[in-house]
This record gives sequence, C-alpha cells and structure tokens, in this order.
Amino acid sequence: MKKLLVLALSALALFATSPAFADVNIEGPVVGWRLQNYVPNNVVVYFTGSSCAQGSLTFSSAATADDRNRFYSLILTARSTGKKIGVFYETTSGSCQIQSFYTLD
Repeated sequence: MKKLLVLALSALALFATSPAFADVNIEGPVVGWRLQNYVPNNVVVYFTGSSCAQGSLTFSSAATADDRNRFYSLILTARSTGKKIGVFYETTSGSCQIQSFYTLD
C-alpha cells in the first residue's frame, strides 16, 4: 500500500510541475535587435541573445495579432526612449517562443 501511495504522489508531483521552469528571461536594451515582420502576420526579433539560431524569438500560434502588435510597439518605443525591456521565452522544438514581455524602469 505504501508503494502505491508513493507512486501516486510521485505521479501527481510530476503532473503538477509548472512549465514555467522551462522559461528563460532576458532583460536589457533593444539596441542591436532586428525586428522583422513576415506577411501575413508573423513578427520575429533577431540578435536578442537568446539560445536560438541568430538569437531569434518568435510567437507561438496561440499569440494573437494584438500580442504581436503590442510587442512591435514596445520594441519601437524602447528603442526610441532608451528604455530596457524583459522577455520570457520558452524553447520548444528548437524555436524560442515568446511567452510574455514587459518594460523596465
């Protein structure tokens, strides 16, 4: 009975683990980042220092057009004002996908 309880608790802990542990956070100025828009509506940013090829970050298919527009606007605003930003991303199947982004004071 004890072995069954330990097995059940171990399985529960495994499934309850948050995927946030796989997230990576980068913070800093956006100087040197290349922001690129691909038709019809895909935004990719390069040279961010991420672990993916050319430091690229992209959005998952779950991201909305509004998410991509806000990110584009944030990058342009940070670039023109000299502000720093932060980006959480997750590496999935070899691509670095943006999970969230924010401004820094």
